[in-house]
Amino acid sequence: MFKRLLVIALTLSLLFCAWREFEAQRTLRQTHADIAAAEADLRTNKEIDAEVEAYQKQKDALQKRIDAINQIKQQQKGPAGALAKLAEIDPADIESVAVAGGNELVINRR
Repeated sequence: MFKRLLVIALTLSLLFCAWREFEAQRTLRQTHADIAAAEADLRTNKEIDAEVEAYQKQKDALQKRIDAINQIKQQQKGPAGALAKLAEIDPADIESVAVAGGNELVINRR
């Protein structure tokens, strides 16, 4: 009788260990699948992040160019003001135009 109980206990123990090993393997497979899915998402996010960084660099470069153009525009001296004055006048009324004193515009009308 003792041998039977020992055999039953050993069999149950082996069955329990086999069941736990099966569960551990199943959990491990699921964990590997989750990791693979997360890595795929991460690769996609890295591609999007690279695109965003490239866009931001391009945007910053364009903003620097715009700032430089605006700064040059503000520092500009000369015909810009004269052109604005000429734009206000009907071209048919102008006989001649001259710049006097470096920044003063003289308009002779008909």
